[in-house]
Amino acid sequence: MSDIRGVALGAVRHPDSGAYLVQRLSGTDDTHFHRFIGGGIESGESSDAALEREFREELGVDIDAGSTVCTVENLFEFAGDSHHEFAVVREATFVDDSLYDRDSYRGVDGDGGDGDEESRIEYEAYWRTLAELRAADAPFFPAGVADAVASDGHTHVVSPPEADAAAGGDGSDDT
Repeated sequence: MSDIRGVALGAVRHPDSGAYLVQRLSGTDDTHFHRFIGGGIESGESSDAALEREFREELGVDIDAGSTVCTVENLFEFAGDSHHEFAVVREATFVDDSLYDRDSYRGVDGDGGDGDEESRIEYEAYWRTLAELRAADAPFFPAGVADAVASDGHTHVVSPPEADAAAGGDGSDDT
């Protein structure tokens, strides 16, 4: 099992449609899954600062990280490895309101400046309502986050490995 990792994920909600911006990531086979955009929290970094940094690095856009929606203890398997992460899901808004007019985004995650092209992941991000994410042919991870986002107040969700298995073997990714 890998070390426990902290991540920040952004729930960017479209002001008109109520849809959320999600990334589409490849699973371990010919499948895919959805997840809010975000990534690792560096040592000494707050979750709001990490989230704002991740959006700049991956999409080249500025956001304002808002209040915490939920925290998730996410236990999952991906590519045959067990993972354990604590995710802080925060509301987020674009600094530039014109960004809400775009239908999709191209994101790049990885290489961390070390030049390792194998760790580079390119993805598409687009707007989806919570109902669409729940009904989609591709799961939304971490499991339970869609329900937490729909509820009032902060919640803590435990997303066990069984949630991945029930969705066809996909897991949350390592972004």
